[in-house]
Amino acid sequence: MERHRPHDVVDASARRRAPRRAIAGSISLIFALAIVPLLLAVGACVDYGIALIVEMQLQTAADSASLGCLSQKAPAIVAAIANGTTGEVTGAETDAIAIAKGSFGTNALGTLATKTATVTFVANSFTAKVDLTAKVPTYFMGMIGVKSLTVGASSTSTFKPALYYRFYILVDNSPSQGLGATTTDISKLETATSKVGETCAFACHITGSTTDWYAYAKKNGITLRINSVVNAVTSMITKAKNSQSFSGQYQMAVYTMGVTADDADKAPTLIYGPSSDLDTVASKTSAIDLMTIAYQGYNNDQQTNLKKKLSELKTTIGTSGSGVSSADPIKILFVITDGVEDTQRTPCAEKLTGSRCQQEMDYSECTKIKANGVRVVGLYTTYQRVPNNSWYMSYVDPYRSKIPLAVKACASDSLYLEVGPNDDVGAALATLFTSVVSMTHLSK
Repeated sequence: MERHRPHDVVDASARRRAPRRAIAGSISLIFALAIVPLLLAVGACVDYGIALIVEMQLQTAADSASLGCLSQKAPAIVAAIANGTTGEVTGAETDAIAIAKGSFGTNALGTLATKTATVTFVANSFTAKVDLTAKVPTYFMGMIGVKSLTVGASSTSTFKPALYYRFYILVDNSPSQGLGATTTDISKLETATSKVGETCAFACHITGSTTDWYAYAKKNGITLRINSVVNAVTSMITKAKNSQSFSGQYQMAVYTMGVTADDADKAPTLIYGPSSDLDTVASKTSAIDLMTIAYQGYNNDQQTNLKKKLSELKTTIGTSGSGVSSADPIKILFVITDGVEDTQRTPCAEKLTGSRCQQEMDYSECTKIKANGVRVVGLYTTYQRVPNNSWYMSYVDPYRSKIPLAVKACASDSLYLEVGPNDDVGAALATLFTSVVSMTHLSK
């Protein structure tokens, strides 16, 4: 029998291990070849992650710049509004770049590369567009020659600035506004006047008379409708002053029906304005009094010619402007009245007494004023029913329901309110003021 030699056994075992060594070597080679791109891929993810962080920071800077440069109080914006400048606003563009730099700061992860800003003012609207890019150095991708990544951000903002306004306020201070402000005040007046056989709810301001019920009301703490109206208008002017976005934004002019009954058919009496000195406007307004009459029945009591006053104001006010400058303000007319006319006029909407016309207000002049782009605000101080007054029952009560409709027709859409004898006139005026300013912003 032939025996195998020992070295033959060794050679067979070696032959069995050889393929294993070859496979192991191949795996090592493959791993060695794959680790480099794998590391690059992981590194690229890190670099791109850092770039994404920088891009978000850059977007924040762009947003801050486009919004910040349009600040109502920014010098460039104030100047553009005041001067009525249209087109490119270079000063605001400079502000935008400065804000972008400040917001992005000294960023450890990247540096600003390019920065552009365009700000325009067209049709009473500012538009700011800011474009930024930043360079982000790479940590791993540099191994393949990519030394940095570029990221960008863009932001656009628009802004409609606070506008210039000129308010014209017509306060009806005709004798009928001597009615008691509340039902309690009316009762107090009726009680006081009944003691001398008059039973009157109206405190007529009769100069030099011993029966000047206006003076009596003031002395005895009886509030009249004219007092409530004057206090409300004064308060509104003060609140308007405090709500301005910038000094001089609002100008105001206050008018009444007249100082005496002799002014009834004349142009409205200017109390003060137009002026941006609202403290003085408020002070002058607070001194408004009820129209005086020389004696009971003077001029057949024809002291309320609203149509005449509105016609004169139409000419005075003219056409409303764009509001972009103090020289071209948006114009608003406030009409605060009990809505009844008492004057010589034919034809008359209601029954005549000779040629004396007592009727709900003629709002035809309001229509003409609104046609000039002027917004009209109507505040109707309810002509309270006075059953104990025979004149009222004969010449006002028959058309009482038409009065608020006429005042509302005078007003622009959504700018009408009625305040009854126990309502807050000041709150109503404040609401109307806020409404008209907000409405104008939305419509421009």
